[in-house]
Amino acid sequence: MTGTQKAVEAVVTSAAPARPEEYDAATRAALDHIDHQAVRTVADGRPERTRKGYAQDWASWSRFCAESGVPLLAVTPGTMVMFVEWLWTQPGSKKGTSTAPSTIDRRISGAVVSARADHGMKLEDGVARLARNRLKQLVKEMEEQGETRGRGQAPPLLVDHLVRISAACPDNLTGLRDRALVLMHFAVAGREHELAFNRVRDYAETPGGI
Repeated sequence: MTGTQKAVEAVVTSAAPARPEEYDAATRAALDHIDHQAVRTVADGRPERTRKGYAQDWASWSRFCAESGVPLLAVTPGTMVMFVEWLWTQPGSKKGTSTAPSTIDRRISGAVVSARADHGMKLEDGVARLARNRLKQLVKEMEEQGETRGRGQAPPLLVDHLVRISAACPDNLTGLRDRALVLMHFAVAGREHELAFNRVRDYAETPGGI
């Protein structure tokens, strides 16, 4: 090679990565297993109360399927609408009442989540959208007819209530803790689970207060 000649380096071009539709059966099966395990892990990490709620929602879906002749895993936009209309006719938790719209909305969510997490269903995005639109229609009709369902809006927590709660707390560390909790609950208008997650390290004293 002379001084005017240059070495030619080979250029290696990486092969294009395989696209999902090109995966073989073994790869697809492995990925499906990974997805199912991930869903299961997240589901198992839910609070006990949430898991019980979803179990009740799935039990309601199962009863609907048995009575309506819908296959148990046929969670589709159409069957979800049927589920809403079936729930609308079901009795409420108290004798003489009908199922509340908030309960129906939760049943929709629970059925969809359980189908995905517990039964490995790959449901389309927005599978419950049509059902919720139907629920809104039923609620509008209910309101126009002057019908009420459920317990209604919860009564507000007032300062008078705080005074009585404080007076009922014992004069010791437990009472001091309970007063602090209920006052913080009132100040931030938080839900119970939000308050339960609070820790001392989450607060700091400043010139303007805590």
